[in-house]
Amino acid sequence: MLVGAAASAAPAFAEEAASAGAEVSELVVTARRENRTSKGATGLDLSLVETPQAVTVIDRDFMDVFGLDDANSVLMLTPGVNVEEVETDRTYYNARGFDIRSMQVDGVGLPFTRNVAGDVDVAGYEKVEAVHGANGLLTGTGNPSGTINYVRKRPTNAFRGGAELTAGSWDRIRGEVDVSGPFSPSGRWAGRLVVAAEDRDSWLDLNSSARTFVYGVVEGQIGDNAIVTAGYTQQDSSAEGVLWGALPLLYTDGTQAEWDESATTSMDWTEWDIRTRTSFVELVYALPAGWEAKGTLTYNDFKEPSRLFYVYGNPDPETGLGLFGNPGRYDQANNSTLFDGVLSGPLEIAGKRHEIVLGVTSAKSQSGYLQYAVPFTDPAWGALPPFGTWSGDEIAEPTWEPPVQAANFTNRFNRVYGAAHLDFGRGVKAVVGFNAIDVKTRGDSFGASMRRDEEAVSPYVGATWTFTPNLTLYGSYSDIFEPQAELDETLQPLGAAKGESWEGGLKGEWLDGRLYTSVALFKAEQDNYPELAGMTPGGISVYRGIATRSKGIEIEAVGRLPGGFKVQGGFTTLEIEGDDGADVRTYVPRQTLVLGVTWDVPAVEGLQLGGVVKWQDDIHLDTALGVIRQDSYALLNLVASYRLTEAVKATVRVNNVTDEKRLTSLYWEQAFYGAPRNVSVSLSYTF
Repeated sequence: MLVGAAASAAPAFAEEAASAGAEVSELVVTARRENRTSKGATGLDLSLVETPQAVTVIDRDFMDVFGLDDANSVLMLTPGVNVEEVETDRTYYNARGFDIRSMQVDGVGLPFTRNVAGDVDVAGYEKVEAVHGANGLLTGTGNPSGTINYVRKRPTNAFRGGAELTAGSWDRIRGEVDVSGPFSPSGRWAGRLVVAAEDRDSWLDLNSSARTFVYGVVEGQIGDNAIVTAGYTQQDSSAEGVLWGALPLLYTDGTQAEWDESATTSMDWTEWDIRTRTSFVELVYALPAGWEAKGTLTYNDFKEPSRLFYVYGNPDPETGLGLFGNPGRYDQANNSTLFDGVLSGPLEIAGKRHEIVLGVTSAKSQSGYLQYAVPFTDPAWGALPPFGTWSGDEIAEPTWEPPVQAANFTNRFNRVYGAAHLDFGRGVKAVVGFNAIDVKTRGDSFGASMRRDEEAVSPYVGATWTFTPNLTLYGSYSDIFEPQAELDETLQPLGAAKGESWEGGLKGEWLDGRLYTSVALFKAEQDNYPELAGMTPGGISVYRGIATRSKGIEIEAVGRLPGGFKVQGGFTTLEIEGDDGADVRTYVPRQTLVLGVTWDVPAVEGLQLGGVVKWQDDIHLDTALGVIRQDSYALLNLVASYRLTEAVKATVRVNNVTDEKRLTSLYWEQAFYGAPRNVSVSLSYTF
């Protein structure tokens, strides 16, 4: 369940507080520190079973066992989610056939996240949730794909900590430290510090990267009714030998090209750096009659300097000639401020307890690009040597001209929302809500106007019926209203995608709640969904709006089984069609399977074995020159760990055990190959 395990944590703290002479009011508020229910789907305190949508939770234990240290690796093993690694440092996510554009942290966040730059370290998160389907109630938009919610680690009531050192293939070294605990015996104030650092080369020629991550948070009680939390996150990533674009996949005769897994079109002077700073303050105030007011203020500062080399064209199958270069240097910057205020609590009506939430969100973001031009006489613009024998020094770094402002625009986002969890008795409950948003954009980007004014009010309706102690039937409906920044072929904003989304299914809890299962049937219809239509001579991507119809089934199971086994996995099958009934977005796999299993070996105390498999069926991309195909494939990761002492554990992980060769994405007409078989060894210490 999404509900935290405070039932076991609170009594232990009560004993601790009593010995320190703590007041009862301190115990009540501070004990809530470990009783945090996720509100990623509706904003209400609901369990997985009570939520009328499919929700997948990847918890800290799963991430630690399989060594999932960044967002891409976590979401790659999240049932129903596909990770499109289009470049070494740019990634798109999709679910139920469509791009995921809504990201949250602790249930609060800006929508319109089209892609992710660099590797997002997850050392500071307790779990990652994927809310499947349209989630307009919480994100403010209703894209029928889903929402990713990252749940931060928080201070603990008892002092504890840990450290881990990992070494692996391609000279990978990673260290991580996590320390948490109260500042005084009363537990009124507590803090947590998480630090991680990683450095590695790559299976790709020339490519290497390094990142550092720091997360600090302090939480404390003010008076008898208020808790304040303040935190700061900093991540610095640097990558060299990066791909901007990727490998050409078709020869000039339309046949598909095949390259070594290490192949790259990069040059040795390229780099792509990511610098993020996030500060937040959260105040929770307990009101009479069980009500609560919560306000969260978040500030993000993002910088992305890069020196890049884009390669385009199609090589001749005999000579390797036919590719051309396009150098680019940019300094991208974005800063945003977001406030989210929520009032929630119970209402007693007709002898039944109902939950209410009302909220407002106001956000502003400022984005800009500095562009460094290159004279067209520079060799970086010309025809390139035969591909297949490059070493990365064929094209010298060009002479960059002074920077000019290529883009400068502001997004403003305001919304009012509300939801109610209603109990009708006899196991029947309902969630009803509304979301009213207003989005404005002003400015320009690479010569195109970014002016946008859009507003809408969208309803949300869901219901659950627990008709046996183990089984719950559910259904939900949501409007689709997704404001979009894409430009049409006249370089005007494409406008919002609009439509409807339905979902229904069956959820179950078994083995005294230790095993959770769900089956979801979903359907979505939307118009004006963006499809790439080409590029202008100035290099601006333009889109056309298409009508899409998608439907499918998701099956999931997670929990503990007898004999020391834990399972987490799911299967998805879907269809995506246009108005004419033909398949669209054919680069999205129609069937995917994720299954992870760990086993605490009863005969050998301290020994744990595990494995996780990710399978997808074949995909393809139709182009003007030919068809690019990726056959179905499965990736298998295995792990074995042994607890040397109560505090020390050694772990060996082997990823892609069968050494499967595959393209990471067919999102574009270019791609690169995923990591071949690789090994890592970790030593961890907890206290």
